[in-house]
This record gives sequence, C-alpha cells and structure tokens, in this order.
Amino acid sequence: MIDYLLDVKPLEDAGVDDSAIAQHLASRTANALACSDARIVLQESGAVVEDPVAGTRAGSLIDHYSGLPQGDAKSLLSWFISHCFGSGESVSTNEFPRSVQWATVTSGMGPDLQVVAEQLIEAGGGQQADTSVDDVIASREGYYIIVADEQRMEGIDQLKADIENLWINPALSDGVSTADEVRQLIKSWL
Repeated sequence: MIDYLLDVKPLEDAGVDDSAIAQHLASRTANALACSDARIVLQESGAVVEDPVAGTRAGSLIDHYSGLPQGDAKSLLSWFISHCFGSGESVSTNEFPRSVQWATVTSGMGPDLQVVAEQLIEAGGGQQADTSVDDVIASREGYYIIVADEQRMEGIDQLKADIENLWINPALSDGVSTADEVRQLIKSWL
C-alpha cells in the first residue's frame, strides 16, 4: 500500500517524476541494508571472498564487476563492495535514489548473482510488490479525494455552526419557542 504523504509527496516535491517514484517504490527495501549483513551474504555465497593477508577480493561478484564496461553500473557496484567491506554501516537501499541505483546494479547481474541479490534484499527487510506509475497516480488521486471530502465536511460543519449561531440560538433565546416554531422562523428567514 502506498502512502501518498510519506512515499510520493516528498519525491514529487523534489521534482521526481512518477516513473522514477514508481521505480523507487518497487525497488526499495523495507530497511537500509546493514553492511555487516551484506558482508555475510556476499562471503557465505562466495560472491566476494576477501583474502585477509593480501587484501584482495575474488568471487562471482568481483568477476561480474570486472566484466562491466565503464559507467554508472560499474561505479555503483564498486562503491557498494568497497562500502560494505570498508567502514560503511549501511546502504540506504530503502531511500531514493539509492533504491533505484540498487535496482540498476542488480538487474544486470546473471542468474547466479540474482540469488545473491535476492538474499541481500531479504537482509534489507524485503521489498513490496511491484509498483507502477498507475499506482503512484492512484495514491495521489486517492489522497486528494480524501482531502476534498474532509474539506467538504469541514464546510458542512461550519455551515451547521453558522445556522445554529445565526438562526437557532436567537430563536431559542426567548426560552419558550418550540422546535416547530424555530422551524417556521428559519423558513420565514429563507
């Protein structure tokens, strides 16, 4: 379920378009990915094996990284590996734009690394179901329907207060008027 005020509006206010918002919501993890958890997943799967003496890294993720052309995906993967095996505490896979970057990096991984990517996603608390641009638009429209209804009800409540203050209270101020007499008085004023 998308919460417009929490999930969409802050990004919308920052100028992010609906397509990128949908991609973020579909890609984000429930929580930031703790680097300690990521290291465990990467090491146990053999995706990244670190030689503590030589300080070198090997494994299927390193092989994948080495085969990438220069560009964003390679830079992001390099940062991810260095951050997780360095002094990083967490990767904000639950926040924009890191969530979208994460999806970009993992989408290009082969089937053997998709299993590792899924384990990393689970370590970050999992992801919600796919989110489309239509879902983002529906959350916005749903929010504005609720706001319009609240404003409508506030207007009606104000009208009730005005009627009571302008017509009913003065008609009752004599202390003897009946409901029928108040109705008749209100009708005569209309």
